[in-house]
Amino acid sequence: MNSKDTSPFFSRQPANVADNPLTPDGRFGRLSMIGWYGFLNLIALFSLIGLSLAVGIFNINTLALNEQFVGILTGASGLAYLAIVILYIYFYCVIVVRRLHDLNQAGWLMLLLFIPVINLFFILYLILASGNPNANQYGAPRPAAVWEKILAWFMIVLTVLSIFTAGSIGSYMMGTGELETPTEMIQQSTDYF
Repeated sequence: MNSKDTSPFFSRQPANVADNPLTPDGRFGRLSMIGWYGFLNLIALFSLIGLSLAVGIFNINTLALNEQFVGILTGASGLAYLAIVILYIYFYCVIVVRRLHDLNQAGWLMLLLFIPVINLFFILYLILASGNPNANQYGAPRPAAVWEKILAWFMIVLTVLSIFTAGSIGSYMMGTGELETPTEMIQQSTDYF
């Protein structure tokens, strides 16, 4: 045994392994998951906008869609859109699996995202449940980077503001008569039946 290392074999700290956040191995805390989800959405948004401008589907001068955009999607640009969607789905699955690992759950639970109504509760579980504070079978807890925390709080604030904005717009449109209230819609639909 080395004279510098006097600790017993079972009490040695494991060597730090480089954490690659783009693979499903490892853990994501709540803020890391939200931060990476926001980063993934920003990258996908800008790549889709850039591809749309490059192939001529969207015209930035008139802010309108090209009338033949279905024909444009059947060529190589359609494959580029498909590649972006596949990469988005893959990295979204990576984020969810890493969050499940933080909760000491198997990554296969990610399949609950495909079941309607259950997926809403599952997403709330992923966002609200606190992770395992100690090392589990998927590794040690991963501290969130500063940029992940900033982006996560930006996403949280943006989500809350968008919910209030949507409610305000709906309330305003109902008050001005541009949008029917739910009771008016029910009364009109009963006239037909």
